Amino acid sequence: MRKLRLLLVNPNIVMKKEHVHMGIAMVGSWVRHHSDHEVKILDFMATPTRGWKRKLKKTLQEYKPDLVAMYLSTPYFPAAKDVATEIKRHVQVPLVGGGHHATLATEDVLGCPAFDWALEGDGEIPMLALLNALAAGESVDSVPGLWRRDGDKIVQPTPKAKLLPPCEMVAVDWSVFDRDILEANFYIWGILPVTASRGCPAKCSFCSMTEIQKRYPGERYLRYRDPIKVVEEIQADYDRYKSMGLRTIQFTDLNFLINRKWVEKFAAEYIRVGLHKKLPYSAFTRPDHVTAENLALLRESGCVNLRVGIEAANDWQRNKIYNKGISQERLEEGLRLMKESGISITGYFMAGGPGERPEWLVQSLELAHDFSVDFPVFFLYKPLADSEVLDKAAELGSSIRPEALEEASDLLHGISMEHEHLKPWQVKAFVLMTHIAFGTQFVWWQIQRERLSWFTDFATFVLRTAKMGFTPYGSFTYFVFYAGDHLVEPYLAKASDKPSIGWKALRALAKAVLPHSGIEDPT
Repeated sequence: MRKLRLLLVNPNIVMKKEHVHMGIAMVGSWVRHHSDHEVKILDFMATPTRGWKRKLKKTLQEYKPDLVAMYLSTPYFPAAKDVATEIKRHVQVPLVGGGHHATLATEDVLGCPAFDWALEGDGEIPMLALLNALAAGESVDSVPGLWRRDGDKIVQPTPKAKLLPPCEMVAVDWSVFDRDILEANFYIWGILPVTASRGCPAKCSFCSMTEIQKRYPGERYLRYRDPIKVVEEIQADYDRYKSMGLRTIQFTDLNFLINRKWVEKFAAEYIRVGLHKKLPYSAFTRPDHVTAENLALLRESGCVNLRVGIEAANDWQRNKIYNKGISQERLEEGLRLMKESGISITGYFMAGGPGERPEWLVQSLELAHDFSVDFPVFFLYKPLADSEVLDKAAELGSSIRPEALEEASDLLHGISMEHEHLKPWQVKAFVLMTHIAFGTQFVWWQIQRERLSWFTDFATFVLRTAKMGFTPYGSFTYFVFYAGDHLVEPYLAKASDKPSIGWKALRALAKAVLPHSGIEDPT
């Protein structure tokens, strides 16, 4: 069987830049570990927007891939189609799409002529099977999880793809990325993503994971890797990349605190090898999963930041529309416990989702202030393929804007929905307002701590990232959150019994921009 060249592409050519992508890194590492096929990742993280076509052409000409695979997400799919079309202009090799959009919107993917196939579910085993079939000159019909065309028809895969068992997951080989990408990643973010588990038992109506797990009845969707091996891999990566600027581990697990015994074993091992003193980490959790005991364990083992999906302060919106399943009492208790632990909170809120009302946005603003959420991040809602909440949109008085499906957008740009009680400009104004108001607080804290060096470091950061295609606002955002020790020693907001003049002014402005809809909340 001949050796093939696989090119994995992350089509991040517009809008918000992102750190090294875990999904394609895991697929590339699996192929390398289990075969002699060559693997390369093409990432446009450090490429100016106008330069992506040149970089793509150069990579295709020099690497000469036999198969190109691309990660596909719903918000970025319009950009992915542009990249796919450009690939076919230069090489006539098979192109396959994977990721949650390929899994949930297969017909949408194969409706783009540039894509030959679509892979559903976990990509490791199907990708290697596809490479081996191509290398042996065999039919790809038996590749698990591979959707394909047969004339005008789209043919479902036989057999279906199965979930990858946790014992078979391999350590990520970050050398699948070019060195300049790794250097840019560590300079800007200072992080490596780590995945210790896959899947999520929650049923959030806006999330693609809720729909994906329905595709695997009878299989264990939430899967955990061995915590000892996870720590071994982190130690190896720290030794390998600390000289390049690795400062923090960022767990991509959707709910880090679900399995108490796993967390205890991980924390004990992380402390035993001394990483808790050298390499702090950040993790996702839900407010209803925190306890005083597990927060103390996280703090002791080096956790400096928890990324918490709050979504909405309004109880009806959070639970009846978004299906979070977190009571108001438990939400507030969880936030109080996290504040008491001394671990910084990045609180994620959504703005502009189905059924959104102006007074609900004001309530989220008030919650972020009242509980001193350290980093309140208000993201613009993005409709994900086949997500349950879209079925409710019409009855809630909302609809997807046609242009939202035609233009790639990230979580900070682009209004996706029209609302009966809310105008697009109001959503934009609200999100901008929150970024300015809360951002000013921790920028001022950083300046007081770092003084003149903050300005010189910021100037250097902006100049360097501008060459990579970052906008001034993007550079500012990443500098404040990630540069230097900003995440290693994060800002901690202080609670105050007396509302400040600034907060009173912000609240008044928010209520002026977002007057009450006049509708009573359902009970």
